[in-house]
Amino acid sequence: YRWGSRFSIYTGLPTVLGWDWHQTQQRGHSQVTNIPGRQQDIKMFYLMDDRQIVEDFLRDYEVDYVIVGQLERNYYPGAGHNKFERWEGDLWQEVYRNQETVIYQVVEEALNEGMGK
Repeated sequence: YRWGSRFSIYTGLPTVLGWDWHQTQQRGHSQVTNIPGRQQDIKMFYLMDDRQIVEDFLRDYEVDYVIVGQLERNYYPGAGHNKFERWEGDLWQEVYRNQETVIYQVVEEALNEGMGK
């Protein structure tokens, strides 16, 4: 049982992917949910620092908040986490910090500009 959806559980806010095994049990291999694809997209979001990949992820899944805590650092280690400080104030704004956990709110206008809107 992974706590990747812990904020969704306690706030009711949607998440890109809940507990993957639960989703598989409930939805099977539905093309609508594409569980393996979502898992890969989440992994790429945290591991990569390619701005286009990050913007596409945020836009495609309509992400409002990004969690960067101990769990995310453990599951997705590496230089990809540098993007959070680098794009602070551009793609997202820090709205909460407590010890090792930071919550960023996505700046929707930045994503719209990236699309030429």
